[in-house]
Amino acid sequence: MIENFKLTEELITFVKKYDSWETAIIESSKPLLDNGYVKQSYIDAMISSVKEYGPYIVIAPNIAMPHARPETGSIKVGFCVTVVEEPVAFSELPEHQARLLVSLSCVNAETHLKMLQALVEVLADEDKFNQILEATSKQQILDLFQ
Repeated sequence: MIENFKLTEELITFVKKYDSWETAIIESSKPLLDNGYVKQSYIDAMISSVKEYGPYIVIAPNIAMPHARPETGSIKVGFCVTVVEEPVAFSELPEHQARLLVSLSCVNAETHLKMLQALVEVLADEDKFNQILEATSKQQILDLFQ
């Protein structure tokens, strides 16, 4: 799927709800931090970007892709997947709510585009996307992203 990256169970989480979008970004990106994909500064930059530019990370209904500029602390290419039972509101508008957070770590523009392309292939498939939202195990998520 993406050069030198394999989605693993450590990079998948299931959560009932988050108290705020900031908490959602911090917590859903924690697997990237814990597994050496990003520095804390990168997660801080994700939050700053949304505060500055608005909810641009909500790329489609129910899908948010938190990310920041590589130079803010991306170490290696990867992403993590968080499925949230109750939608996270990134603004007051209903179209800015998301139940799937795919936090990205991109080291440059080229890998950013390749990763987005690979993810869009999976997430654009409505059946697969619904299966992701309904998944109850990490293995189900891994199977859908293979």
